[in-house]
Amino acid sequence: MGTDAYGLGRLERLNNPRTVWQHEAGDFTPWLAENIDLLSEAIGLSLTVVGQEVLVGDFRLDIHATDPDGKNVIIENQLEPSDHAHLGQLLVYASGLEASTAIWLTTRLREDHRSALNWLNERTDADVRAFGIEVSVVHIGDSLRAPVLDVVVEPNDWAKSVKETSKAVASPKNHQRMAFFEDVFELMRTTYPVIRTPKTHVTNWCSFASGPFGYYSLSFSKQGYRVEIYLDTGSKESTKQVFDQLAVESELVRQAVGFDLDWERLNSNHGSRIATYLNDFDLETADENTRQQAVEWSVDRAVVLHQRLDDRMRSLATAAKKAEKFVGQSGDAQ
Repeated sequence: MGTDAYGLGRLERLNNPRTVWQHEAGDFTPWLAENIDLLSEAIGLSLTVVGQEVLVGDFRLDIHATDPDGKNVIIENQLEPSDHAHLGQLLVYASGLEASTAIWLTTRLREDHRSALNWLNERTDADVRAFGIEVSVVHIGDSLRAPVLDVVVEPNDWAKSVKETSKAVASPKNHQRMAFFEDVFELMRTTYPVIRTPKTHVTNWCSFASGPFGYYSLSFSKQGYRVEIYLDTGSKESTKQVFDQLAVESELVRQAVGFDLDWERLNSNHGSRIATYLNDFDLETADENTRQQAVEWSVDRAVVLHQRLDDRMRSLATAAKKAEKFVGQSGDAQ
């Protein structure tokens, strides 16, 4: 297909996503696990993959993940129009793992299944939420194909309710922090749209751009204000393995990013942290000029970390998790 008088092409959707992912379990699920940040960005909730094809009762859950609060998230994939069987499995997985979030991906979510997910969102408490997402693949002419995740069902007033509930109990300090985070992501949206804008909440931190390695975060802590990479592969062993490998390369990493980093293994914790701190920055007492400089510093550091380290962390995390899975299967076979 050619272009029009303005040089614009037409976005086309493939009729069958299986021309890209032939097998649901063998192709689509591993792809989604490695690109979990796409799903995180679509629903506005950072996700960390814990496992794939996880046995729950007599069924196997496609992807088990956790949210930033450590709560269970179940993800059910279906490379075809939704059916009753998968709806039933979704409920089995959610109850079996006491999940706070249930996500159903399908090529077309039937109207009766939309109604079922909406009913769950209306009748369950605020700590339980369900998402319905339609998966497709698009391209323009002979361009590369690209995945699209359209959220067609989400909790009622999802973004609004989370923000309003937080505001009701938050301190003025946390309101100030949320406004700061929003300014950072507004600038990032215009200068580096590769990182999609997350939903901000009234807390002392905000995560974004998650992947199989964990996620990035802006955070105010006792140590100071920082831009960080929080490593969490879903397994403490593989997380520490990724951190240790990167730490061995710390000098090369420093040269690549152009600034010093704090390497915090956090031995007693599940995750590890690689951070850059803005020394002596106090948001509460900062004047407008100092605040704006901090916003620009945040964007600059986040962009550099994402550009220089993201591919390497994804590669290390994927390899570590595959090795861990292989060891586990070998042990089961003995």
